Amino acid sequence: MRRRPAPVLALVLSSAVLAGCSGARDLPRDAIDMSPWNETGDAADRVAALEPDAADRLDDRADAREDARQDAQEAADERAEEAREELEDCGDPDDARELELSAGGAEMVVVVPAEDDDDAVEELEDYREDADAGPVCWVVVRVDNTEGDQVVDLPRVEVVTADGRQVRLERASDALSGWADRRADDDDAAVRAVELTAGLTGVVGPGDEGDVVFVAATDLDDPRGVRLQPADGAPLVDASS
Repeated sequence: MRRRPAPVLALVLSSAVLAGCSGARDLPRDAIDMSPWNETGDAADRVAALEPDAADRLDDRADAREDARQDAQEAADERAEEAREELEDCGDPDDARELELSAGGAEMVVVVPAEDDDDAVEELEDYREDADAGPVCWVVVRVDNTEGDQVVDLPRVEVVTADGRQVRLERASDALSGWADRRADDDDAAVRAVELTAGLTGVVGPGDEGDVVFVAATDLDDPRGVRLQPADGAPLVDASS
């Protein structure tokens, strides 16, 4: 058998390939289905066509999230209402305690929680109600510093609640300032707030007596104990019943 030269063989193969391509161009237009590439429409339409229930599933998930959010909000509202009811009862406590302690020669009795008709509290409670502020628990520290030699100003007072939480108390003067802001458009209320603040005892010096008033926005009924700092730099002292 006679062998063709390599260039001649390459020319024959190239001619065959070109002939095949020419044949493909001669095929009828309907021989190849081009419809998937000719369809129009946005991506959302194509997704919906492929998964008809995808939008429904997304709606279900959104509804489930909204239901969970509403359930959580309702539970939080219920807890807030329960806490509010407990605080409203704090002014007429069932298990108030009077805890005693000594520091620097001063004798102190911590009344926790104090009744809202206590002499040191009654006018403050009336102002709170007039300001439509939320209920609070009152705490009164009765200080007898007649035999003491140091100033008692109580920069820190903590109550250990019935469930073991430590609650740092707020001075009544600070709470009163916030309540006064709620009635900023009432000149008489503003004057009354200044008068009440001036009447509050902040510091009990050596040889003096006084009641220092505190508040807390949590239930303090039947407390486990009290810790207080008699003055700046002094250690915390535990009160006992």
